[in-house]
Amino acid sequence: MAREHVLAKVEADLRRGHVHPAMQRLASLNAAYPDDLELRSRRAALYRQVGHVTEAGRWGFLTEDASAPEITAFERSYPGAWRRLRALRVIADPTDRLGPLAGARFAQLVRQAEREGPAPVAWTEVGPRSGEPDSWRDMLGCLVAIVIGLVLVALTVVGLITVLRWAW
Repeated sequence: MAREHVLAKVEADLRRGHVHPAMQRLASLNAAYPDDLELRSRRAALYRQVGHVTEAGRWGFLTEDASAPEITAFERSYPGAWRRLRALRVIADPTDRLGPLAGARFAQLVRQAEREGPAPVAWTEVGPRSGEPDSWRDMLGCLVAIVIGLVLVALTVVGLITVLRWAW
């Protein structure tokens, strides 16, 4: 229900010539429904209408109506297959829902990402990731948080001891 309500507002904004609010509403909807191909198509059409070729290529990449200049502009703006794959902002593998042109384009992108490495594309609950096993880089954030936590605990203990000595 909310999706249709927001789409009605987008249409009303566009009828009044208010393109920027319509873009913001579509961006919000796309964030809420990242795998909705119809929303992507509408967003690409709006970017096409205002002449933003790169974004039209990005959001139209998974549709049948993306033009070659749009796709080229998208690829030029996002060098590297992994960057393009992440820029699409899909959560689930869309392969089975794509038309023949978009399906071939997406399959080629996945093959390029796998060639760039480090491992095959794996689909997780947050989108595409390399299928390599956890590495030290994946654990780096946790290790930094643990070290900071230990330092804070040590400073708290030293401060408490200092206050207790000062009080007696």
